[in-house]
Amino acid sequence: MLRLSHRQTRCFATFAAQLDKTSYSKTLQLPQTKFSPKIPRGSARDELINRTGIDIYKWQQQHKINYKPFVLHDGPPYANGKLHVGHALNKICKDIIIRYQLIHEDKSIKYQPGWDCHGLPIELKVEHTLGKSEFKDPVEIRKACREYAMNMIENQRKEFLELGIMTDFTKPYITMDHKFESNQLQVFSKLVENGLLSQQLKPVWYGCDTQTALAEAELEYNDKHKSVAIYVKFPVVDDKLGNYLQQRDPNVSLVNEQIKLLIWTSTPWTIPANKTICVSEHLTYTLIKKGDELLVVAKPLAEEVLKLDPEYSLVNIEIPGSELIGIHYVNPAAQDNMKRPVIHGDHVVGTAGTGLVHSAPAHGREDYLVAKQNGITIESSCVDNKGKYIVEELPPGFQKLGALKVNEIRSNMLCVDVLKQHDMIYNVNKNFVHSYPYDWRSQTPVIQRATPQWFVNVDKIKPFAREALERVNFHPASGYNRLTSFIENRDEWCISRQRSWGVPLPIVYAADTHKPVLDLAVINHTITKIDEFGTDEWFVKESDISRWLPSNMDGTNYYKGQDTMDVWFDSGTSWSTLRDNIKECNNDTTQPLADVYLEGSDQHRGWFQSSLLNKVIYSGNIGESFQALAPYKAVITHGFITDAHGQKMSKTKGNIFSPHEAIEGCKKPWTPFLGTDGLRLWAASSNYQQDVGFHPEVLTRVSEVGKKYRVTFKYLLGNLYDFDAPVAYSQLSDLDKYILHTLHQLQSTCAGYYKSYNFSRVVSLVNAHVNSILSAIYFDVSKDCLYTDKASSMRRRAIQTVLNDILKTYVGILAPIQPLTVQEVWDEYVNINQNVSDSPFKESSTTFKLPDDYINHDLESQFNIFFKLRDEIYKEIETLKQNNFFKNKLELEINLTNPSGKDSTLFEFIKSNESYLDDLFLVSKVKLVDNGEVDNLQIMDIGGEEIGVAIKHSDDYKCGRCWKYTAPEPESLCGKCNDVVNR
Repeated sequence: MLRLSHRQTRCFATFAAQLDKTSYSKTLQLPQTKFSPKIPRGSARDELINRTGIDIYKWQQQHKINYKPFVLHDGPPYANGKLHVGHALNKICKDIIIRYQLIHEDKSIKYQPGWDCHGLPIELKVEHTLGKSEFKDPVEIRKACREYAMNMIENQRKEFLELGIMTDFTKPYITMDHKFESNQLQVFSKLVENGLLSQQLKPVWYGCDTQTALAEAELEYNDKHKSVAIYVKFPVVDDKLGNYLQQRDPNVSLVNEQIKLLIWTSTPWTIPANKTICVSEHLTYTLIKKGDELLVVAKPLAEEVLKLDPEYSLVNIEIPGSELIGIHYVNPAAQDNMKRPVIHGDHVVGTAGTGLVHSAPAHGREDYLVAKQNGITIESSCVDNKGKYIVEELPPGFQKLGALKVNEIRSNMLCVDVLKQHDMIYNVNKNFVHSYPYDWRSQTPVIQRATPQWFVNVDKIKPFAREALERVNFHPASGYNRLTSFIENRDEWCISRQRSWGVPLPIVYAADTHKPVLDLAVINHTITKIDEFGTDEWFVKESDISRWLPSNMDGTNYYKGQDTMDVWFDSGTSWSTLRDNIKECNNDTTQPLADVYLEGSDQHRGWFQSSLLNKVIYSGNIGESFQALAPYKAVITHGFITDAHGQKMSKTKGNIFSPHEAIEGCKKPWTPFLGTDGLRLWAASSNYQQDVGFHPEVLTRVSEVGKKYRVTFKYLLGNLYDFDAPVAYSQLSDLDKYILHTLHQLQSTCAGYYKSYNFSRVVSLVNAHVNSILSAIYFDVSKDCLYTDKASSMRRRAIQTVLNDILKTYVGILAPIQPLTVQEVWDEYVNINQNVSDSPFKESSTTFKLPDDYINHDLESQFNIFFKLRDEIYKEIETLKQNNFFKNKLELEINLTNPSGKDSTLFEFIKSNESYLDDLFLVSKVKLVDNGEVDNLQIMDIGGEEIGVAIKHSDDYKCGRCWKYTAPEPESLCGKCNDVVNR
């Protein structure tokens, strides 16, 4: 069975070369096309990228002004470093979506690429490159960061262009642009107007190396982090617990100092900041004893604790957690004589540790919340902005630790030594391995540290955000639960950062009290001035800031805050760039601004979330009501890129590829040349909503599929070179109609998968159709007619009619995925069909839409049964070939009969297609004979119907023109070829 491949192309060439030796070659209709199976490179590829990219985007902006818009909002990549194939996956998936909407939904496309420019990575890069000592002035830092970001944008822009994206990369939105920053400050104004902003001293995640507060979205968890974990004993100092124990057992004689509370912690450095111990009123506690020392632990955990020191034994007594609440203890190592209370904490469980939790409110969110509920306040942290102890803030007994960096092993062990000196250590594990948060930028462990920060009250807008998500379509559907969970578990959002490169918080402070001025009129006036002077000017040092303030305020009595906004607040306001599009299209402003947001799955806690929160915030009406409206109708997520070992690609592992390397191929490690469309095919072939493999095995398969597409198009174009007029559907053969039916099914099914953003199923269906319908059936069956029939024969023109529909349908289906390839095809096709434009991307959906008249399920059922018969006959032919009965199937003749003589639906179907049965079986002759007229008859049962089959050598001779064994004499032509040659 002939399959469309490079081998087939070579076969055509050989066939033609052999025929050149005779006078028959010029009488054949051999394929003619300039379309090359080779992927274009260099300037030819660049021209195609421009023609199918920016040129089409600008064309549709001009010619589809009044069409319904489709808005895909680009999540801005960070303007730092080179791109990797993860960026390619992201941009290609977006491009597939908008190209489908352009061609098949006749939409006007709104897709503006963006770049995220502020933030710590760029600032650290600049400091590393030019030296920190040169950058004490924030204005100079900002200037250098801006220049760096612009250079990175230009570099990344060039890399993105190679991907064949349909947009205008010369007009992106950039978060450091003046207009973008102005829009962002307007959202900030809404925070204040709606009463959602407050400054609080409370613990936040803090990067000691980067010296700034961090959001949850800026953390990565290291599952192999090592900590020093310790069990610490705190002596009880009042009589409450002792009295309770003696009431339970009058024989018990206790001195309270002998009772100690046992806690467990993996952050020994926080012990100097201990303010309270939390227990659960729902747990039962007990005692373990050694000598005259009694340790309180949760009863469910007592056995595990005892395993750590066999000198201790269990005391047979139960203590309700409620009896522990209100007692007091001391920290002997602190030497501050401070009595600390035991309080209830909902976060205390009886499944880990000791059931008693050490609490340092300045260094833990749960610690802070439970302390606040119990009236315990914090005034400062004992750790500075570099992550070092502040000696003056330490209790007297811990001041010997000095200005150590708290999250290092050395400082934790020194803290342990201090505790040992006061007999407070029960057990030490120096190598406790657990999951711990790291700063994703510096890849160093973070701490929680109480600092004055600015917080958004998410709790107030949470119900509106939740309601908004109920109207969003998620792909995959699990994204709804994930994003909802992040919103549900978030009560506030720390938006302040202690760095220079970002949008400033437009807040001034009183010089005498250092209290912020949160008057809305003042803030709005300041925002107006920032809009006038620019954000860089805000960081100019000034003793008189009158130019930023209303005329009734003395600028010498105030100073400007130096905090900048969280970068997620930056990108989370990017929907504001879409408002111009909405005005332009006169859309309903009660609807989401964007049809689609598409980013990596990590953006549920990042951009998807921040965009939703900021959109709800901006809708607020003086804090009284908010609009439950997301900025997006649909959220689509993709996975990460993995290598051949299933490892996620990262710079640290050294296993990443740039898009350029992916397109051009690599030597080490080896990957094939893919070309732009090859890389796009890889993205489309992948189940991108999960993690996606990028390695030689996958890429080789993708490369072969891409070659198959090109050879298919070459075959189609080559056989349409003289096509001038289609044949009416009624005049087509059953096989032609069957092929059109499968083509209609392919088109409609692929449309459904495109609409649900399931591109891999589109590719899978196309591949199956190419292999099992076109290559395995139609191309093999039709080639003899195409090459050897008269150019004007009805059957040849009918086949060309089908090939024309195949070509247009395949162009339509593959255009979103393979834009360069289909443009090349179209450049040839316009010479065949002068009624089309110069690009498939300028066509309307009607150009590619097949009529519903092509649907014929009865014919499909008939051919399904017929192909079962053909498969059975092929099995017999293969057996004969192995027994050396023939060398070429064209030597064969097949006789078919209805052995039962009864009515046979299958045999009647065979009779109705008798004129081209030889081509259907790829032999020289197929005869329908009566019973008894043939020897060696085999009876085959096909779906309950019997067909008699006999396979024999043809009695005729090989035709020198068509090579079928149908010529009456040696070295002669068959009847058909004789008519063509001598017509």
